[in-house]
Amino acid sequence: MSALIMKLSPKIERWIPRLAAAVSGLLVSAAFPPLEWWGAAWLGLVPLLLAVRQTDTRSAARLGLLAGACCWLTSIQWLTHVTVVGWIILSLYCALYFIPIAVVFAAWTRRFGGATWWRNLALMLLGAAVWAGSEYVRSNLLTGFPWNPLGATQYRSTPLIQIARWGGVYAVSALVVFVNLAATLTMLRYAVHGWRRTRFHPEIIFGFLAMAGCVTLGWSVMKNDVVESRKLRVALIQPNIPQDDKWTSDTVDMIYGRLRDLTTSAAHAEGLHLLVWPETAVPDDVRYSETSLGLVYEMVSNGVPLLVGSMDTKWNDDGPRYYNSSFLFDRDGAIVGAYNKRHLVVFGEYIPFQPYASFIKALTPIQESFSPGFFSAVFDLSPPGITFSVLICFEDTMAKLARECVRNGARLLINQTNDAWFDPSSASRQQMIQCIFRCVENNVPAARATNTGVSCVIDRFGRVRGVLAGPDGQVRVAGYQTFELDVPQALARLTFYTRHGDLFAGSCAIIALLGVIVALRQGRADARRA
Repeated sequence: MSALIMKLSPKIERWIPRLAAAVSGLLVSAAFPPLEWWGAAWLGLVPLLLAVRQTDTRSAARLGLLAGACCWLTSIQWLTHVTVVGWIILSLYCALYFIPIAVVFAAWTRRFGGATWWRNLALMLLGAAVWAGSEYVRSNLLTGFPWNPLGATQYRSTPLIQIARWGGVYAVSALVVFVNLAATLTMLRYAVHGWRRTRFHPEIIFGFLAMAGCVTLGWSVMKNDVVESRKLRVALIQPNIPQDDKWTSDTVDMIYGRLRDLTTSAAHAEGLHLLVWPETAVPDDVRYSETSLGLVYEMVSNGVPLLVGSMDTKWNDDGPRYYNSSFLFDRDGAIVGAYNKRHLVVFGEYIPFQPYASFIKALTPIQESFSPGFFSAVFDLSPPGITFSVLICFEDTMAKLARECVRNGARLLINQTNDAWFDPSSASRQQMIQCIFRCVENNVPAARATNTGVSCVIDRFGRVRGVLAGPDGQVRVAGYQTFELDVPQALARLTFYTRHGDLFAGSCAIIALLGVIVALRQGRADARRA
């Protein structure tokens, strides 16, 4: 028996780091919906970091990729509702961003070990910057995919996430990774010095102090940041139309009927200022459809303006151009504001290289590509004298778009989205969580109207103040609900993030790039010496 164990032990030893990396990926994934084990985020990277310590660069990169693959394949599994191939490709692409911290941590511990607290503190700061910088690059490179930043797992910790006012959600991600590194390095130091020996290891203390400092700062912000505001009574309409029914001729009457019934009921609420339909609520172009336009005129005759999500078509010499748009109709049925979605979803709203690679079209669920808009739009709702901007679909995951809206004068963000592509799944809740950070970053509230998903209102501190749900708490229902929001009349001072954008994350990206370059050079040098 002992001989068998001795024979198998080398194989077991090779599998232990891989298992640790996989566990890390699954723990990070578990911190996001549907499980929302938010505490797992604070220790989720520890198994990976322990596995890569003092390893060579290639091994560290492979383990980082494995951890990332386990994380993303499970956390965005909802993408299989649309495309299995796209789910695999996107998951493996996002997994690449686990590699930098694994490589840097391995190179540092290979070079310096973990014997001195001040070097460990430097590694904690470096590792946090590397992770935040990696997330920033993922969010902006090519078309950008800012989904599920690690800091978003802490959305329930309202005082803690107020640091997003300075560094965006990336600052919260950096804090979480800082604590992961503190725990890892503390474990390594005790492993070296022995658990029974009385010896001061301050790394974990630095982690707790950082958390405590951020929470204290957050409480101070929430207590002292008082602004003049106006009340907005808004009704969110959630028709809950399955995606397969949205564009079929057999269900058109059902869609119009449901919008009519829900909106008519909602419009009777006392003191209502605005009705909101979700993204592409009507089954055609509202500006050119007699039926859709007639329904809108009927609804605004109740005396309440209506924000309509609709396709739009514009003709030029090259033919029609299609847009995913939002229109604000006043009480007289006139369009007083319009916005075209700027950030389109690749393979969901447009087909890249379509004129040159027509076969790609067969891999997507869309027939024609939309065209992007180029400008944010600030809508003026008077009364009560409130300015707002619209973010359509996944645009509320794009921090720079929300920031631009607030810089241009919006004091409320309205997200119109259609999560029926992926429901039932965790996608709608993952998206809602990211909208919370757009509020905190810019110190403005938000309202979300979904076709199906999480229709809700969020205050400027990131607290969800109300959710549209059925009697049993189920959010995937057809219905409406009115909410009251405090909307700043003016902001005495824009937040640091609104004024300066991703200064923190951009700096972290530079640090991450330099850290990876140094780690790779050290890896090559170590390989030559070996």
